[in-house]
Amino acid sequence: MNDRKLYSILTMAGVAPFIACAVLPMFGVYSLELLGPLGDVAAGYGLAIISFLAGIHWATQLYGLQKTRFNLLLVSNIVFVVVWLVYALGTLEAALIIQALALIALLGVDRWLLASGLITQHYYRVRGGATILAMASLVLIAF
Repeated sequence: MNDRKLYSILTMAGVAPFIACAVLPMFGVYSLELLGPLGDVAAGYGLAIISFLAGIHWATQLYGLQKTRFNLLLVSNIVFVVVWLVYALGTLEAALIIQALALIALLGVDRWLLASGLITQHYYRVRGGATILAMASLVLIAF
């Protein structure tokens, strides 16, 4: 399996929990016995995914320091800290909306990385598709 196929599969698999949390209520499922209400599941999972994406940016910064136009460590940390604070101190709806906005911000960082030649067009397209699906799911769950 080549890298393109692998990261494409993993990226879309990573979006599946968001989609499930958005779609399951349409079938009368509002909670998962071991995990709790679907909104809480989505918000917790979103926090983990945003942390993961920030970690990818950290790795990009650490392995390509001379190539980045801005400090990815700082940018991704600011995004994550805002998401975490809203998750910890705000309402569920606010946490979900902030996570959707954070996904846009992190995709914007990826756009800069694409322009800098640090990621491929294919990777950016996969990330863009996953971002759209995750954002739509988060907004649907929030409302």
